Amino acid sequence: MNSLQTIKRILHSEVLVEVPIDQMRLDDRLRENYGMDSLGFVELRVQCEEAFDISIPDEAIAAGELSTLGDVLVLVERLSGADRPPATT
Repeated sequence: MNSLQTIKRILHSEVLVEVPIDQMRLDDRLRENYGMDSLGFVELRVQCEEAFDISIPDEAIAAGELSTLGDVLVLVERLSGADRPPATT
């Protein structure tokens, strides 16, 4: 499973986003499109840290760096040292 699919699974299974995985797009806004609140962001952070063995800094959350699904993917891949370009779906 690639990084994008893992994040989508986390959003759907752990954060309980009701948007079907196959309809999630990189430009989807986490608050507006998925209805995430502050607790959802905490859960997303914890689950991503565990799934990718990374540590997401508080500044990334506080600065609003995680506005879209694509933002989450870029951050996860940067922190995990992935050197491939982000997925496109």
